[in-house]
Amino acid sequence: MDILVTGATGNVGRAVLTALAGQGHRLFAGVRDPAHADLAEGVTPVHVDLAEGTGPQQAFDAIFLMRPPQIADPAPFRRFLEAQRRATRIVFLSVQGAERRGYLPHAKIEAVIRDMGFAHCFVRPAYFMENLLTTLAPELKRAGRVYLPAGRLALDWVSARDIAQVIAAALTGATDRASVTVASGRRLGFTEALAAVNRAAGTGFRYQPASLPGYLRHARARGMGWGMIGVMLLLHFLPRFSRPETASGEAEAVLGRPLETIEDWAGRNAGALRALAGADARA
Repeated sequence: MDILVTGATGNVGRAVLTALAGQGHRLFAGVRDPAHADLAEGVTPVHVDLAEGTGPQQAFDAIFLMRPPQIADPAPFRRFLEAQRRATRIVFLSVQGAERRGYLPHAKIEAVIRDMGFAHCFVRPAYFMENLLTTLAPELKRAGRVYLPAGRLALDWVSARDIAQVIAAALTGATDRASVTVASGRRLGFTEALAAVNRAAGTGFRYQPASLPGYLRHARARGMGWGMIGVMLLLHFLPRFSRPETASGEAEAVLGRPLETIEDWAGRNAGALRALAGADARA
């Protein structure tokens, strides 16, 4: 199969390429600058700019499509997909609950893919464990804490590796589901999640709940743009006022095993977590 992976230099994209490696497929990595892409051997870089809706003018058997966080408009995705055969299988990284929340950008992109008539699978993960190493990492490094207006919000934590392996199964036809929710059914608040991480990785992180005004002041003082602030509130504040999503066991059925626990994830990523904890924390 000829498979295109967009977002190929990010956490999920790289993990998808790893999951597909060695299976005999021709792998193409969609990047904005193919000449300077840092990719594994055997992966061909091709130019993709989802903000502009541009990509390679060649046919693929399957495409992994993910939404850059700064893009909410579905129109560029329609432009990007227009050149592809409708038999091409589109596997889109969506979000848990998108099927019930039509206002989400992910839901609008799902609608575009359906309306264009593509064979598809919408992979809908719960909360990424990797957020501790990406969006939440600056505050962990600076002050050894997670500072969010999440209150006692409990989240279903899942790993990018598990998500990527579900995506690989959908791309290659190992599952023909039109959607897969990646959720374990285990829900942890930030206090409990960080305690598990600390036990497994030997770190000393803490959770400090923020008020909404306090978080907004903090985020702006740290140079966060309003678009990213909106994403953070969508993930960590608004869910406090909605019914928790339920796990269906779909991902376990696809993978044939339980999903990774946050303890196992933290043990696997102990080096990166300790590097954050080793910073000169200042409250």
